[in-house]
Amino acid sequence: MYKVIAVDDEPGALTHICTIIEKKCPAYNVIGTAENGKEALELVRELQPDLVICDVKMPLMNGITLVSLIKKEFPNIFTIIISGYQDFEFAKGAIQSGVCDYILKPVIPSNIQKVLAELEVKLRQQYYQERNAIIHMLCKGRSYDNNRINQYFSYSRYYCAIIRKNGLPRRFSKSSNMEIYSDIHEIMTIYGRDEMEALYIIPQELLFEKTFEEYITRVKEEGRLENQYITMVFGKHSFPVTQLQQKVKDLYRVLDTVSVVGLDQVLNLDEEAIEKEIEFDHNSINRVLSNLEYVLQEQNYDKLKKELKRLYQNWKAEKKPQLWMEHMSRQIIYIMNRNNKEYSPLIECEYMIEDAFFYATSVDELMENLLDIMFKYMKETKSCGKVDSPEFFDLIKKHIDKNLDQNLTLQSICKTFSVSQTYMSKLFRKYENQSFNRYLTMARMLRATQLMQEDHEIFIKDVAAMVGFKDQFYFSRIFRSYMGKCPSDYLVEL
Repeated sequence: MYKVIAVDDEPGALTHICTIIEKKCPAYNVIGTAENGKEALELVRELQPDLVICDVKMPLMNGITLVSLIKKEFPNIFTIIISGYQDFEFAKGAIQSGVCDYILKPVIPSNIQKVLAELEVKLRQQYYQERNAIIHMLCKGRSYDNNRINQYFSYSRYYCAIIRKNGLPRRFSKSSNMEIYSDIHEIMTIYGRDEMEALYIIPQELLFEKTFEEYITRVKEEGRLENQYITMVFGKHSFPVTQLQQKVKDLYRVLDTVSVVGLDQVLNLDEEAIEKEIEFDHNSINRVLSNLEYVLQEQNYDKLKKELKRLYQNWKAEKKPQLWMEHMSRQIIYIMNRNNKEYSPLIECEYMIEDAFFYATSVDELMENLLDIMFKYMKETKSCGKVDSPEFFDLIKKHIDKNLDQNLTLQSICKTFSVSQTYMSKLFRKYENQSFNRYLTMARMLRATQLMQEDHEIFIKDVAAMVGFKDQFYFSRIFRSYMGKCPSDYLVEL
């Protein structure tokens, strides 16, 4: 409920306003009253409401001065002026300086209902934007004012979990990631650093008879596609909102630490002993790198490739975390670049490594893609000239456009066109200046808008299915993130 402070120097009028709000405006709750502007300002500083309703003429500090001070100190607090007809021009001028609305005396219940109903739309939007801003900050590892968190996450207790499909988000090619937020109409808060991830923050009251573990497990399985592995970290027990910052921090730290390429994992944050740091045995790592550099200097590439395959199979058996394998793969590629006359620029290497880890669904697939990167300049690729052309890339785009309703993946596209994942990723960066995933999602969103423009009565679930989404609500979140509004609002505006 949105918090209201009512201010009027006439006790009868104050009671009348509070009664109307209590009986006719269920989305609002009067948390305090005051009889003059000075007292009201102190109350606002203490309680930080969403809305202040005040009379124009009051002792010590009038309503116009009050709302002006509130606007300067608390720009997110809405204010409504109540004035007599003779003060109408005065109140009208106040609106131009930041007052949200005004209500004429005598105060009629229907007038307050109308004004507060219109304001509720603005408050819902403000709460949505503030929650998104808070979650964005927390997921970036930054601290946030607990009072603000308490205000915009207004339930007493919460559960949280994070579900990650496939590898961790890219960290270098930031433009390839699009943050995903829950829809404005959803009570739960959902956030993803990209379309492969969802952080769920759910009020305890929403679960009813189910346990959170049952709920989040069902969500995980319903969203699963073929050729995916999923890492899920969740807390079994609810917690007060004051612990939200720490819980989100713990979830992301565990996810980044335990994520293993190709391995399904479900971890309970509350009950299991979970590694909080990735261990690097630097002596062992240096021995591996020195041995590889020695073989490389011999220019015995068959032996080198065989040794690399052995290493990756060992790391697979040891279930080395993704971040550990990324570190090792970078070191190996840098060594190989250093020992070649021709080599890829550093940033190009980073993009290729990130794509290899982002798209791989198993260590074997990852290994083949990394070997393709590592031996890029050690073998002749006669087919490169044929496939590296605008005409060939146009064929790829046409194939995607014709099959948007299918479960398209980078792997399936590569198989269709007999091109390696590394090379296909490079084609998308070269000709579209974006990742395959970003291109595919945007193509689906544009197709969705075309379908809605052609048929204004179409169901959202049908649009979702026709552009390759099994989950209507997931489609709505992606659509909003890319198009700036949810599908239902887009249809209404057509």
